[in-house]
Amino acid sequence: MIKSKRLIATCLSVLMVISAIAANSTEVQDPVSSLLGGTFALATLIIFAVLYFIWYIFVAIMARNRNRNVALWILFSLLGTPLLMMLILFCIGKDKSEDKRYND
Repeated sequence: MIKSKRLIATCLSVLMVISAIAANSTEVQDPVSSLLGGTFALATLIIFAVLYFIWYIFVAIMARNRNRNVALWILFSLLGTPLLMMLILFCIGKDKSEDKRYND
């Protein structure tokens, strides 16, 4: 679980370092290239942050549709990864005991 977060962080770091090197290269001194290198790094960071946030929303939707505690599953996602929690939610299925509690 922790390894996947480290892998994502490492990939983001490598992308940002590569773009920073491209932006600050001595061969590339024009302002347009510097702007594009920084813009690429920022755009990459924003895209990954938005995707990661969307995964948390998917976990919440899956937990709600399966009659599970949404806050608890979001907490599990913070401790693990959202993709792992979506897989677990998919495998364990719907909580039918909660349906009986509210329909009786």
